[in-house]
Amino acid sequence: MNSTSDSLRTYINLLQDYNTHTNIYSKASYDKLDFHINDSITLAEIITNSNQTVFDFGAGSGFPAIPIAIQNKNNKVYAIESKSRKTNFLSTVKETLDLSNLIIVNKNLFEWIPIEKPTIITAKAFSNLEKIEIIAKKLKLKDLSIYIPISKKQQETYKFLKTVSFISKNNFLYLKKRI
Repeated sequence: MNSTSDSLRTYINLLQDYNTHTNIYSKASYDKLDFHINDSITLAEIITNSNQTVFDFGAGSGFPAIPIAIQNKNNKVYAIESKSRKTNFLSTVKETLDLSNLIIVNKNLFEWIPIEKPTIITAKAFSNLEKIEIIAKKLKLKDLSIYIPISKKQQETYKFLKTVSFISKNNFLYLKKRI
């Protein structure tokens, strides 16, 4: 096993262990963990392991922020989450896996003032593109790309927008928009 695989396995073990006492991920969805890991790793491949700053809006239990931070050591990844029970878990993962490229922010996005500008925003199961754009505008963020993991059904909603494109890789689908 390479260190990325070992780190991802440790992350999943930490998630399941933490979830026994603090609900951060649906136990009914444990069978979907491989899907979420592979989706997040595919997004990390699309983003590339270059000197970029990634904001993960609504980081929750760490998808895709943690796999991106594990896979792309050259990315600076901000996991932004308003619920302290989730950021406490993210802090445990960061410390256990020694993810020096991961910054955990325990703030509501509408109250947070970023100290640097991202090159990428991502948000998995957070909200729709319109809300993400509203938050980006409120935070005065521009000259960046938004990547959102979406389903085929969600693609139908956005396919008529001339300002978005779609990336399909490894059987996963992502909406991309420059702002």
